Amino acid sequence: MKKLVILGGGYGGIATAKVLANEPELSITIVDRNTFHFLQPEVYSFIANRSYLSEVIIDLFSLSKGLGKNIFFLNDEAVFIDFEKQVVFCKNCEIPYDYLVLAVGSRTFFPNIPGLRKYASGVKTLDRSLDFKQRFEREIFNRIKSESICPVDKYKLFNIVVGGGGLAGVEIAAEMAAYSREFYKKAGFICEGITITLIEALPTILPGLDSFIVETAYNRLQSLGVKIITGKKIVAVEKNTVHMEDGSTEYMDFFIWTGGIVGSSLLEKLNIKTNKKRQAIVDEFLRVDGIDNVFAIGDCAQIKSLETGEILPPTAQLAIQTGVYVGKNIRNILNKKPLEKKNLYIKGIISALGGKYGAGMVKKPVKLRIKGYPAYLLKEAVFKMYKYPLKRIAKKSSKELLK
Repeated sequence: MKKLVILGGGYGGIATAKVLANEPELSITIVDRNTFHFLQPEVYSFIANRSYLSEVIIDLFSLSKGLGKNIFFLNDEAVFIDFEKQVVFCKNCEIPYDYLVLAVGSRTFFPNIPGLRKYASGVKTLDRSLDFKQRFEREIFNRIKSESICPVDKYKLFNIVVGGGGLAGVEIAAEMAAYSREFYKKAGFICEGITITLIEALPTILPGLDSFIVETAYNRLQSLGVKIITGKKIVAVEKNTVHMEDGSTEYMDFFIWTGGIVGSSLLEKLNIKTNKKRQAIVDEFLRVDGIDNVFAIGDCAQIKSLETGEILPPTAQLAIQTGVYVGKNIRNILNKKPLEKKNLYIKGIISALGGKYGAGMVKKPVKLRIKGYPAYLLKEAVFKMYKYPLKRIAKKSSKELLK
C-alpha cells in the first residue's frame, strides 16, 4: 500500500483527502499542529459575535476518521523534510511517504517597520482572533461602565487602527464598526466612543479588485463611520501611535496588521525554489521544484492561471481547487494514467462589509455584480455549502469514536 502524507488540515489538505478517501491502495496521513480545521474566512463574524467558536472550527480527529477508512490524523508539526529519503520529520516522530502534499498555508507578513511586530496583532490564527475579540468586548464594557462621563469626555475613546486595506483589512474594519454601532443601538446606550481607522499605503483600498467592489466597500465603510486613509505608508509603530511617511500620526489603543501574507516558515527550511512571498514555485501540475511525488497547494504555493499566466490571489476557493486537482492527479499516478492539466481560476470574490451587507462579483457561469443583503446571503450560502457537510461527517464520526 502506498503512503500519502498531507501536511496541513486546512481547505486544501482536506480537499485532497476527500478526493482520495477510501482509495484501496492508499494510506493517507493528515498532519497538523492544530487539532481543528479552522474556517479562517469566517473569523470576522466570530469576532463580531455573529457566530460561535464551534461554527468556525471542525475537529480534525473525527473529520479525518469520517472522511474515509484510509485517512488518519496526526496532531504534530513538521519541522523538516528529506526529499531523497522521502521522510517527514515532525517534532515527535518521523513519517515515511510515497507521495507528499504541502498544504501548510501562510502567515501574516510583517515588514521591517520599527515597532510593528511588538505592537501589532494579526487575526489570521484562532489564538490571535480570540485575543482581539476578548479585548474588544472588554473595551466596549468599559465604555458602558463610564457612561456617566463619556458624553462630556471626548478624549476617552477606544481607537482601533487597521493597517492594510486589502480584503482582510476592509472586512475586519467593517465588521467591528457594524458590531459596535449595532450593540449601542440595541442596548440604548448614549455612550459610544469607539473609532476605527483603516490605513492603506496604495491610493485605494482593495487594490486590484473590480471597481464596483472598491466603490461599494468605500461607501459602506464611510457610512459605518470608519476613517479611511489611503496613499500613506506606515513607517513606525509605537505603543499608542502609528507614524506615517508624511509625518502624520494616528493615536491607537489597538493595532491590527493585515498587510499581506508569506508562506509557512517550514518552506524556508527546505531546499526548494520560492518566490518573494516565500511561496513554493510549482509546475503546471503543482509539483514542487521538479520533484515528481511532492505537490504544493493553497496559500503556500504560487498558483498561476494556465490561460493568462497571472499569479492568482491566495483564497479558500483556490486552496480547495488546488487540493481537488492534486488529489485527482495522485489518483492518476496510482492508476498509471498520465497527469491532467487544468486551468485554475478565481470564480468570484465577495467581501463581507459588516452586519448583513456585502459586495462582490461572480465571474462564472455569468458575470454578476451584487451588493447589500443579497451579497451577504450569497456569501453565507457559499460558507454553508462547504461547512455543513464536513460538520455532519465530523459529528457522525465523533459519535462512532465515542462508542
